[in-house]
Amino acid sequence: MLSPTLLYLLKANGALLLFAVAYFGLLRRLTFFRLNRFYLLFALLFSAVYPALPVPALLPPVAAAPVAVVLMDTATGTAAEPAAALSAPIDWDAVALAVYGTGVALGLLRLLMQLLSLAQLRRRSRPAVVLGVAVRALPGDVSPFSFWRTIYLNPAQHPGAELAAVLRHEQVHVRQWHTLDVLLAHVAQAAAWCNPAAWLLRRALLDNLEYLADRAVLEAGLDRRAYQYSLLRLSHGVAGPSLVSHFTFPTLKNRVLMMNLPASTTAQLGRYLLALALTLGPALGFAAARAQRAVAAPGPVAYYVDGKLSDKAAFDKLNPDGVAYLNILDEEKARRIFGKASGKVAIAVTKQNQNSSEVLALNAKIASVAPFIPGTAAPAEVNVLTPKALAYITKTYPNSRIIGVTKLTYPSTKQTRYKVELAEGTRPHYTFFDEKGNPVKPGEM
Repeated sequence: MLSPTLLYLLKANGALLLFAVAYFGLLRRLTFFRLNRFYLLFALLFSAVYPALPVPALLPPVAAAPVAVVLMDTATGTAAEPAAALSAPIDWDAVALAVYGTGVALGLLRLLMQLLSLAQLRRRSRPAVVLGVAVRALPGDVSPFSFWRTIYLNPAQHPGAELAAVLRHEQVHVRQWHTLDVLLAHVAQAAAWCNPAAWLLRRALLDNLEYLADRAVLEAGLDRRAYQYSLLRLSHGVAGPSLVSHFTFPTLKNRVLMMNLPASTTAQLGRYLLALALTLGPALGFAAARAQRAVAAPGPVAYYVDGKLSDKAAFDKLNPDGVAYLNILDEEKARRIFGKASGKVAIAVTKQNQNSSEVLALNAKIASVAPFIPGTAAPAEVNVLTPKALAYITKTYPNSRIIGVTKLTYPSTKQTRYKVELAEGTRPHYTFFDEKGNPVKPGEM
């Protein structure tokens, strides 16, 4: 089973993939740039938040499989030789998290270096006012760009008409707080560095910000053809910092294409509803399905010892050698026997009191719903234990040695459990495992 952190990452990256597929398949060529901005920001934020939110189950809880009476008498045999030193298996969850975390750390370090590079540029610049707009003037060849609330450029590089277009373009980035989008996209890319969808969504978000700025420039009255020629000239200049919005040749073709596209029709707004249905449906459905499997029993677990109502503390303190048998009832059968408010019921009967009147009365009460079917017990070799079980023993009981293993078989459920007898010095004690090597307590068997 995946650890909670890996499960979170799986759901978050899966959601990013769904949003990317929907965007590039349905929305990329629409001219609703503001809606596209909202969609892309929502995709990044939703993918990060929704895996951590409690999603209620959409279906009723699945009844647990019935568990029959467990016979705890064990056959005795010659003590096995002490097990050889056990080596714990590789924790692949921890390895995966370490690799993933290293990638995230490197991505965030790269982002930090880019921010420091921008700080150095700011120190090299000087404040200036160009055509009534406050800017930071840089020396030498530089591609105009903006970051946060500041525009950076070299006014001497641009003729009058081009300078006005550049300022108008960068003012849109500043006024609409596009730097927030840029930073969020870079953080998301660092956090989901191994997911191609994160890289694609970052590129799509940055492109869409340029489309928004281009539209604002054209709506201000600049000639479309003259503006596109200015973009072509600027795209051949020195590239600006990678973290900021700036004029670049690789995106020029798409920008010119989007400027020349006719406006999308109102009917195409339905694509956004379809995109949300195709993304939110599977994402929330997956989370709800897992929540449905994890729904707790409707009532508390009740414990009976020797036919009398008891509690978990007394149940767990029972000496396995003194237990004749256990009976675990799932909530469905418990409700049929004890009433609607019942959850699971765990019943333990000791060898000393297995024929008492209380035990016989309780057995008679449950016989019509969960009749007793004896289990079998047989000696087994140590090698029947899985590496997971051996690792658990090594970690939990480092000073103990394995004395013997008993295989417990339950015909009613076709389940198998293993009882492991351990010794620390001369004092024996016991632990139990299922077939997969997961440790189980008597009340969970």
